[in-house]
Amino acid sequence: MSFANIYGHAKQIDMLRKTMAQQRVAHSYIFSGPAAIGKKTLALAFTQALICENMDEKTGGCGHCASCRKMISGNHPDVHVLETQAQFIRIDAIRGIQEQMTFKPLEGRRRVFLIDEADKMNEQAANALLKTLEEPTADNILLLVTARPYWLPQTILSRCRHVRLNPLPVETVARFLTEQKQMDPSKASVLASLSGGAIGGALDLDSEDMIAFRAELGRLLDRATLSNPLSLLALASFLGQDKKEIQQGLTILKSYFRDALIYKETALTSMIMNADHPSVIASLARRLEGGQILYNISLVEKSQETIAMNVNKSLTLEAMAFKLHL
Repeated sequence: MSFANIYGHAKQIDMLRKTMAQQRVAHSYIFSGPAAIGKKTLALAFTQALICENMDEKTGGCGHCASCRKMISGNHPDVHVLETQAQFIRIDAIRGIQEQMTFKPLEGRRRVFLIDEADKMNEQAANALLKTLEEPTADNILLLVTARPYWLPQTILSRCRHVRLNPLPVETVARFLTEQKQMDPSKASVLASLSGGAIGGALDLDSEDMIAFRAELGRLLDRATLSNPLSLLALASFLGQDKKEIQQGLTILKSYFRDALIYKETALTSMIMNADHPSVIASLARRLEGGQILYNISLVEKSQETIAMNVNKSLTLEAMAFKLHL
């Protein structure tokens, strides 16, 4: 993955290019931004550029040298990616990184450690990492990737160079889908609008299961009313139990309310995300006042924040459903 293959994030790429060209690469970076925005992809492209034997200032890693080929295949001895499916990154994982740092890189001038979802570090792991950041070495580079930098200790944040990624324009996401996935332009436009400016988000939405999920969520939302408590419970339970699935469902739910507000104020369908479900949008716009729709959007966002903090998911969703204006 070279810089040339990345869609968007031009300012961030330009900054990274300049640091390499001026030989001012920092010992630690934090790549932050919304989920599925391309943080890890950019961090890996930066890593490839750092270890490439024929690095080009414009494109980054060449993709053809021995170092690039090893990294692409996932077996470069000087590139280490720490990922975890567990709730926390524990101190043993950080100690493993520290132990490897005591040795010189095996092949190149640098060794790169990428910690994905760095906000998962527990207190002991974060404190251990802080000691490494306080005593940096020139041939070891740490890249922290996180959607929640505010969960990291300020002492870590202050010792890293921050690369903040922002949501991409809808047009950029749609262009990726049509150019790289050969997707029909109309479908790409819908998924790009729903993605929140995240290519990864658009790809997650591009599945038969997710298409059916979105359609059924719209149907349940259209039928839900405060006078029918069972309809509200059905809406809440449909959003699922898995945290990622719930967050995706809440994002889609929020998009329905967002579309209803736009349609209510403009009567235009050209600006709505869920263009393939116009009857649901029209029904919400007809039933609700503008202030009620804004309240619903705020309520869904607060529920997303609560779910992210590992609070009881079922209770959070049920409480939200019974507070919605429907």
